[in-house]
Amino acid sequence: MRAAIIYYSKTGRTKQVALYVRKKLAELSVQTSTYEIRQVREYSRWLLFLNPRVIYDTLSSRLIEIKELPGFNPEYFDILILGTPIWIGRVTPAIRSFVWKYKDKITKPTACFTTSSLRRNYALKFKAMLESLGYKVIAYISISNFNRDRNAIDHFIREVFDHLKASRQPIHHTN
Repeated sequence: MRAAIIYYSKTGRTKQVALYVRKKLAELSVQTSTYEIRQVREYSRWLLFLNPRVIYDTLSSRLIEIKELPGFNPEYFDILILGTPIWIGRVTPAIRSFVWKYKDKITKPTACFTTSSLRRNYALKFKAMLESLGYKVIAYISISNFNRDRNAIDHFIREVFDHLKASRQPIHHTN
């Protein structure tokens, strides 16, 4: 069983979740690779939410240029897990650009998670966006506080693992 975790993280919160998911899946004997999306023209971390380019790129739903992910081949993995912070109530431009770039290339099941300070179900919006582009979303979670949401994150990981395990079971036909 092989999983790819693809995420964008500007402040480190989404990366923390991605690395936790990787660790927990590895404990379940899932071969897991992580890929951090980088923009060609990165935003300054200083006053991130006051940056006019961040605001424009996020609210306009504009696609931006992202760097290639060395060694990433979606067909190599049994499942892809996408993670993004939420900016101004939306997924980041980097993740939006990634999912548009790969929308016709990813045929495997997908899971997704969002991070935000607000306790809102942004992952449901992310799931809807992914499904509108043809992704098959099998699990999703919104995380507002890593420590407080740990049980929910563990449940999300279990959902991903159970799906992987079920997809590996041989199909038995009876007559």
